[in-house]
Amino acid sequence: MQYTKYQEEAINTIDQNLQIIACAGSGKTQVISQRIVNILKSKDDVNPSNIIAFTYTEKAAAELKTRVLKLCREQLGDIQGLAEMYIGTIHSWCLQAIQDNIYEYQKFSVLDEIKLKLFIDKHYQQIGMADVGMDRYTDTGRFIAIMSILREAEITDGKELDQEWIDAQGKYEQTLKSSAYFDFTMIMTEAILNLRNNPDFKNKIQEKLKYLIVDEYQDVNPIQEELIFNLASLGANICVVGDDDQTIYQWRGGDVRYIQTFSDRYPNVHYIKLEDNFRSTKGVIDAALKCILNNTDRLPKIMNASGHQKYDLNDIIYNQFDELDQENQFIVDTIRKVRSESEGIAFQDKKDSKLRGIDYSDMVILIRTWRKAESIMHALQDNNIPFVVSGVNELFQRPEIKAARALYEFLSDELEEDSLKLYWESVSDNIDEESLDFAIAELAKKKPKPKTYYATFSIQGIFWDFIENAKLTEETFFDPGHDGVIGNEINEVIFYNLGMFSQMINDFESIHFTDKPSYRLRGFLNFLRYSADGYYPEGWLNNSYKTPNAVQIMTIFQSKGLEFPVVFIPGMNKNYLPVKKPGGKQIWHFIDKELIKDQYRYETNVEDERRLMYVAITRSQKYLFVSRSKENRLYQKESVFCKEISNSDYLISTTSFDYSDKLKATPESKKETNSILLNFSVLKAYFDCPYRFKLISLYGFNQPISAQVGYGQSLHNILMEMHRRHLDGETIDESQIAQYVDRHLHLPYAHDQIFEDVRESSIQVSYDYLAENREDFDSIEYAEKEIQIDLGDGIMVNGRMDLIKKKDLDGNFITTIVDFKSKDDVQAREITMEQLSMYALGYKELTGETANYLQIFSLDEEQHRKHTQPLANDKIAEIKTKIVSSANDIRDNKLDKTHDPKACASCYQRKLCSGAKV
Repeated sequence: MQYTKYQEEAINTIDQNLQIIACAGSGKTQVISQRIVNILKSKDDVNPSNIIAFTYTEKAAAELKTRVLKLCREQLGDIQGLAEMYIGTIHSWCLQAIQDNIYEYQKFSVLDEIKLKLFIDKHYQQIGMADVGMDRYTDTGRFIAIMSILREAEITDGKELDQEWIDAQGKYEQTLKSSAYFDFTMIMTEAILNLRNNPDFKNKIQEKLKYLIVDEYQDVNPIQEELIFNLASLGANICVVGDDDQTIYQWRGGDVRYIQTFSDRYPNVHYIKLEDNFRSTKGVIDAALKCILNNTDRLPKIMNASGHQKYDLNDIIYNQFDELDQENQFIVDTIRKVRSESEGIAFQDKKDSKLRGIDYSDMVILIRTWRKAESIMHALQDNNIPFVVSGVNELFQRPEIKAARALYEFLSDELEEDSLKLYWESVSDNIDEESLDFAIAELAKKKPKPKTYYATFSIQGIFWDFIENAKLTEETFFDPGHDGVIGNEINEVIFYNLGMFSQMINDFESIHFTDKPSYRLRGFLNFLRYSADGYYPEGWLNNSYKTPNAVQIMTIFQSKGLEFPVVFIPGMNKNYLPVKKPGGKQIWHFIDKELIKDQYRYETNVEDERRLMYVAITRSQKYLFVSRSKENRLYQKESVFCKEISNSDYLISTTSFDYSDKLKATPESKKETNSILLNFSVLKAYFDCPYRFKLISLYGFNQPISAQVGYGQSLHNILMEMHRRHLDGETIDESQIAQYVDRHLHLPYAHDQIFEDVRESSIQVSYDYLAENREDFDSIEYAEKEIQIDLGDGIMVNGRMDLIKKKDLDGNFITTIVDFKSKDDVQAREITMEQLSMYALGYKELTGETANYLQIFSLDEEQHRKHTQPLANDKIAEIKTKIVSSANDIRDNKLDKTHDPKACASCYQRKLCSGAKV
């Protein structure tokens, strides 16, 4: 790649702190990637483990990681230890840092949004919500928002938080911690507290960290900035990258002033502006500038059109309509002009790439609020234009979801047997009536009784058993006469959605599994009615391995970092963009605005909204269609942003434009290889049976929760602490075993007696392990080591190796990779030696050395048993080829059933499979 003068300057500035202001489309990901490679090239004392790069999203992390690894391969060859370079979100780094270095945190997990709401509602009385006068369910979202603000923002100088909120915050965090849970804010606060107060933790981070890179720096909030400042204060070189014109998350606490004042707060800062836009035409850039230059609170910068895309007449259109139907018809007509059945307007993705016809997936409709999507969806549907909506969905209107919910309405006596049967018969005509009757009869036996033991009543188990008894395999729903849904056969769509229903069950039961069965059943139905509907997308939309060929409808926020040949921005009215401030009860009804320093950030202003408009415009590579119509009393007047972009000479208003003279080509989706990140357990499922992988990883079916879940992981954590303490030079003896067990044993769903029994068993297993293997501890090279395999073409595999031993046998150094196996994970981790070879491949990438032996160590047999076998030299190359082949089959949806009796016999997913041979 040919870099510009300023890109080269940024890439080669590695001894000073660096601030890069990167305008839209300026190639910042490539610049960051090349700078990382240059650091590794030019600094002999810098290893990959000395570099941390923070991204805003996991998707951005995958893109940056893929780019860095590709450049490393091309320019550095086989460089060791790349798995130890951290590229990911701030939250993920904080969690990894505290769990890797502080043993008490090993058993903690993070609650996502829906589970956090479930947890708070369950613990309403003790979590502090009742104490501040907030109502369960209706105020839960607001309570979560306030808890985040109180910990992530700053309190105004001279102000003090009311004691009731101080107490509520304490109860909130203590209740979460007592169940070994974090929310996303707690991950960061725990990392910061330990950097301040835990010298051992601080020293471990300081020993490694030499270079810190922060992408999307314009969106960091006060607590994230505090963490970044703390890390930089350890002596690390810091590079921040961002654009204050693209600050779009102030309403979530982001503070644009951090990027605007960076050089005032950090020493020895070199400041570079990347003002060349390689994405968009001069017309798109001019329209964007006509908008954003009206902001007064911005760093001075320009944006130059430096790419190969050229502006042509009628590329940028702004139309006003009298009726909403006219506006939507304009969108439909324009899509058809750009892409007909047999041809699309020719488009060139890169300067040296061949021309292709624009296809549906090259077009995006950007909206400010989801309310806007509904009428557009209906217009596209009526005109047979394929589309996907990345947020609004109709999952609960699907017949298979109605039928799945009906199972539990039947169990709670809200539905008769005949009605339940009709629900399932409406899903498909292929369902066998006799099997359905049998499944319903078996279901009736599972109605909870007053004395039903909580662990024997499993909402998930009931779901799986019904599917098995009714013989509802994927093939049941095959319908050759059905067009399917955008690249998915109808039977796949139904199984994707049933898999999403399984995920809903898992989310609910992960919080409520120990509730009395009758309460749990009633609570689950309320969860489906009042919380789940609108939160979960249709299952097939979650397939990250392929992009459907369809027009995409998404919010402007979701589009950040993306680009499209064709962009629509409809609904451009006052009160829509800029958005009208929300009415009704807000968080400020509960806490005083004056308490929060710079509280205005949480209430959207015109400059914030103008940045959002700027982001929307700059997603376009060539074609931009802005429109508005009078919709209702609220949306009557033109947005001020439309008046601003109308000053661009490149923008016209017309509905009769003609693209017939444009060069055409066969419609073809952009050839883009999605990064595919796999882990060892996922690949293990694939190697056992590709269809098992599909049921677990694509369709998303979750197995029922067990009362003893957590035992295997607890044992791993206990042994990890033993091994790592030994590596740190400590002496490990039997007197410490009970302490280790009490620190790590976490059985969230076990009653007291089970917990005590498992505790005693864990102490005995750990005691025996230490007694039998103490002499071997000196040969430990790594314990619980993170590894990563980069196979090129965006294929990456990661995981953790339990133990690596390196022993001197009379002058011969022998390396053994050990995988621990406990009783409760035999089925899930019955790893063959072929699969263990993946660990050997990871070890080779980490160290450059080849392991000699692979060993499975069974922990809780009376006599601990080791199964050891040599690693054949040709096995490394063989497993590498097999992983690449598997990844490509996953991308191509080649996920056939294995029909192997041995694999089927130990496969829980055979309940859902027509090909099971037992």
